Amino acid sequence: MFRKILLALDLTDKHDAAVRCAADLARQNQGTVILLHVVELIPGLERAEEMPFYDRLEQLARAHLARTAVDLARDKIDCRSHVIVGNRAPATIAFAAEQGVDLIVLTSPPFHPEHPASSLGSMAWKVSLVAPCPVLLVKNE
Repeated sequence: MFRKILLALDLTDKHDAAVRCAADLARQNQGTVILLHVVELIPGLERAEEMPFYDRLEQLARAHLARTAVDLARDKIDCRSHVIVGNRAPATIAFAAEQGVDLIVLTSPPFHPEHPASSLGSMAWKVSLVAPCPVLLVKNE
């Protein structure tokens, strides 16, 4: 069912559960996991004006995705990695549409009953509303 699985990651190590879910789904369907990191454009700090800054962020992202790709390859999961620059949620949605992915897997922030609206601004929430395909939100433990 899900053969092209987009796994959007930031540079933290909080995505273990989402990586496992994407790997399990890919394994079940002989699918591919597409790792994506979006380097966020900072308003007022244009890429053309600050190339060394954005280049450094892209290098860090590529290294982070490479470590995840090694883990997936060890489990015999077909994997590709992409780093793009833009606004995280819209860029992720556009990338998913361009690539024709079947599923987007995202780490979702935990729910806090004392602040129920705190996760409404998360990338996971934004992407889940307008994604061109199903979205699996994996709770960050």
